[in-house]
Amino acid sequence: MGQVTELHKAYLDASSKSDHFLLGAIAAACAYLAQSNPYGKIGLNPETLFLIDLIVLGLAAFFAHKRIENTIQVLKFNTTFLQGRNDGDPVSYLGGKQLAEKYANRTVSNYTFRNLFMVLGFILYVVAKVWRAY
Repeated sequence: MGQVTELHKAYLDASSKSDHFLLGAIAAACAYLAQSNPYGKIGLNPETLFLIDLIVLGLAAFFAHKRIENTIQVLKFNTTFLQGRNDGDPVSYLGGKQLAEKYANRTVSNYTFRNLFMVLGFILYVVAKVWRAY
């Protein structure tokens, strides 16, 4: 059982570091784009696409942050669930289990949306740069 615990701890640590790194990278990309992109009147032009790209990357940052928050909640309610099981408290056991599952499902959604908006933001940035060049 000790090996499983150690492997799970290593997984949680790596996952947390990855989530924090991606949030930092997305926030840095947003800051860079906000300062370096040209902006103009909203219309069918590259400048508007740069603005849309910034909004899309902002959404990626939002979902990255929500994933970190929800992961913390999963850990909190897993503790409640395990404590309830050890104490023989069915209310804490079932309540913690349900809440842990609820927040675990949210982390999966946040992961999906974060990655989707990151990729979309990158694609939009490349399209805007190419469009502006021609």
